[in-house]
Amino acid sequence: MKLEEHPFIESISAERRDLILGEIEVLELEPEMPIFEEKSEPDALYLILEGSVCFTKAKNDGSRQIVSESEAGSFFGEVGVFTGEKRALGAQTRGKSRVARVPEPTVKRIIEDSEPVRRILESVIHHLKSTTNHYMSEVMRTEKFALVGTMVSSILHDFKNPFSIISLGSTIIQNRHKDDPKTAKICNDMETQIRRMVNMANDLAAFARGEHEIEIAHISLDTLFEHFQELNGPFFDDNQIDLKLNGNGITLQGDASRLLRILQNLVGNAIDALHTAEIEGEIKVDAETKGDDVIIRVSDNGPGIPPDIRENFFEPFVTQGKNEGTGLGTAIVKSIVLAHKGSIDFETSARGTTFTIQLPKEQA
Repeated sequence: MKLEEHPFIESISAERRDLILGEIEVLELEPEMPIFEEKSEPDALYLILEGSVCFTKAKNDGSRQIVSESEAGSFFGEVGVFTGEKRALGAQTRGKSRVARVPEPTVKRIIEDSEPVRRILESVIHHLKSTTNHYMSEVMRTEKFALVGTMVSSILHDFKNPFSIISLGSTIIQNRHKDDPKTAKICNDMETQIRRMVNMANDLAAFARGEHEIEIAHISLDTLFEHFQELNGPFFDDNQIDLKLNGNGITLQGDASRLLRILQNLVGNAIDALHTAEIEGEIKVDAETKGDDVIIRVSDNGPGIPPDIRENFFEPFVTQGKNEGTGLGTAIVKSIVLAHKGSIDFETSARGTTFTIQLPKEQA
């Protein structure tokens, strides 16, 4: 967008427009570049010509919380120019952007025309609504996380005694039937499933607290996939769904229990989708190496991810078509991938979905 084509400039009377344009500076800005800092002096109004700008608030831990965002064709920074108060928020570019800087004296001359004043008031109202909506969303999200953390802690506390009794019972049975391989396997499976339930609950509680630590070890994907099938054999035993896992002899460094959690969620979601669609399904989990990274793909021939949740699929509390669950499964999956310094993405259509997970072979 050219400067003279910006809606704010077009609202200025023609006889004054040329004089105003000569006082405006157009800035070419790189991604994530600050435009002004929170609590800085309000010395200009800004017009977005290309790209987008996000507005941030400093948090107690030093990080920044994005509270709103503006796109090309809009403007910002007007409130401080008129009130004289320091910037309540910081502003920085999202991606590569072009922004026009209108100095404070120029702004004050512009508002002698009534149409720009109307546009400024509209912008103020828009920013107030946007900021309020983002603030309320963050408050609700924080409260949900706190509720989830409290709930999981309570569940772990309540389940401690039953789990201990089950574990003790399996140990006694195994000691009494040492020569029976079938009994030993059942008892071992009981112990494994108890640990798995506790680990899943701990993962959920850690995610609610914002903790993303991993325990690094050398992992064989073939062994990991075999263990996954053993753990889920009774649950994934379905004549209508063909599940294939192939680690291709690949090894990497990572947290085995967390990587199992990723498989559990993605494969479980695929099975749910195939059951809902009532079709004969195929799920493939395959791995390959790419330079210093390992690529794991989880594919299915299901109906695809609903369009209305694709953009926010990895956000907390995003779910659709499920009567059970917290809406945190895929958010936890992404947090585990990021904790491994990796990335995750997906391609989806009415013919199926493929998740692509990229992990480094070695962890720092």
